[in-house]
Amino acid sequence: MKYKLLAAAVFAAITPQVQGATPYVLEELGNLDYAKHAYVTDANEAGQAVGMAQGVFNIVIDIAELDFEDTRLINSYKDRERIFENRDEEITFTLDDIENGNINGDAQEFLQDFLLRYYNISTYQKISGSTSTEFNIAIEYNNSTQERVIYDVEHPDYDGGLTRSVENILTSIAEDGVKAGWGSAPYTKIQFTEDGETESETHYIRDFTRRGVVINNAGERVDLMPSEATYGGISGAYNIVQKSDGYLVVGETSISIAPDTQESLDDRCDGEKSPVEVCRETYINSLYNRHATMWRLDSNLNVLETVDLGLGFIPDEDEQKKAWRSAALAVNENEIAVGYSDVKYRDSSRVYSYPVYYKNGDVVEFIDEENYGPGRATAINNNNIITGYAIKSIENTDRTKFFYHNVVTGETVFPTDFFKSSSAVATDINDNGLIIGQGEVETSSSANRRKEAFIYDINTDTFTNLNDLLPCFANDGESSFPYVVAEATSISNDGTVYGVATKTVDKRDAQGNVVVDANGKVEQESVVVSVKLKYNAEGVAEKCPEKAQETYERQGASFGALGLLLLPLVAIRRRFFK
Repeated sequence: MKYKLLAAAVFAAITPQVQGATPYVLEELGNLDYAKHAYVTDANEAGQAVGMAQGVFNIVIDIAELDFEDTRLINSYKDRERIFENRDEEITFTLDDIENGNINGDAQEFLQDFLLRYYNISTYQKISGSTSTEFNIAIEYNNSTQERVIYDVEHPDYDGGLTRSVENILTSIAEDGVKAGWGSAPYTKIQFTEDGETESETHYIRDFTRRGVVINNAGERVDLMPSEATYGGISGAYNIVQKSDGYLVVGETSISIAPDTQESLDDRCDGEKSPVEVCRETYINSLYNRHATMWRLDSNLNVLETVDLGLGFIPDEDEQKKAWRSAALAVNENEIAVGYSDVKYRDSSRVYSYPVYYKNGDVVEFIDEENYGPGRATAINNNNIITGYAIKSIENTDRTKFFYHNVVTGETVFPTDFFKSSSAVATDINDNGLIIGQGEVETSSSANRRKEAFIYDINTDTFTNLNDLLPCFANDGESSFPYVVAEATSISNDGTVYGVATKTVDKRDAQGNVVVDANGKVEQESVVVSVKLKYNAEGVAEKCPEKAQETYERQGASFGALGLLLLPLVAIRRRFFK
């Protein structure tokens, strides 16, 4: 009963009234001083949070490994020259400058862009753990913001600092501060001589692409090893829950190798044209059968049991030659896990990935396949209410729509969100029945429509843009409120919401220097910051003046101005894993 009363109190305050204290008070969580963007992925009831940072300043580039006669490097520099020319500006560096070690902010940005562009070529230095995003720093929010190194190592080739060649991601935090996440191994150099050649080349290889971890409050790491670890294997820890006798961690692990992929790997990875390790990694995503997994740990983080939660269908003899996947993204105190699994679509031979829950050894699919496509179950509260999203075709376009599902009654509801063709996803649900997420607020035909965070109350069927529960103006009473909350990622039982927002700040280059234009004026840019929205029981929503540029339909309320910038968060957030 107290949960419903609290939820009702939150939404009793949203009726627009005169300006005053609002239902939510925004607090920025802070960032590292050597990174541009910050994201929060999870928080516990005590207010401790975890996340990640991107846009690391001054990544050390190993100039000695660059070939300044490389056609790719030369052509990339010419492309960069044209960008400057199109802005009626003169480029501020040359390749000779770089070779001589004279690297300014523009040169630093060019080098990082070049290495990311050619990430898939093993002869180039790695400044990331994947092709889609630059290096991710795992961070902890506990009074101050601190970096948490997972698998990276210091190396003399990088001025004695970290290689910055990994992904470090903290996905979840238990009530006592123990953290879960995953990381990739750092890249190391090897020398390789191609058959028929006499000179060797430097190649970059690594031991594994993803491995789950649990980290205690002393910073000690426990690896969650894959069940199938040939070629490194894959595991990931996506949620952790504290129990009276230890912890439950859920995620996924590789359990076996697909025979068809192994056969192809054996045929192609002969070590004649490239290192065997480089060739093998090109097969990683299709090599393993990966299953949703629950690890049971004692209070000292010893792994007591590793439970394969299963797959949503039983592959036949031919299907067993291919790789299939399921994953658990969250678990509650009742040991019901939720996530997604490959399933047989409408009992046909086609296989798609649908939201499921894992209970008592069963994999349970609950979305109506006739009306909804693939999706994810992203969270579950301790009342066994699941939330997530599934795809629905609207006006011949696939859109994501958020849902909640009651495990006890079997009822699934897709609430009304911003408007009919808006894509919306739910990311978390608390024990009060409050769901948070983000959805599109623009009705334009653009592929990257603006998105903003929402909160939805199951008890009252009330859907609200979280930005409508924040002040209209900055502290001066005239300027617009400086934050737009684009994503909501975690909600506590007291109604506190954690998420990411965009704001405008002085622009900094790839070395962290403030950028000024030709007239000496400091340039501005939008960045992503981690925020905490504290519920204010006495607050009331302000009625803000309508903005002339708004092009979306409002339904009693309304993903941030930096949709493209926020894409990395969608890829790594603890409940949205590819």
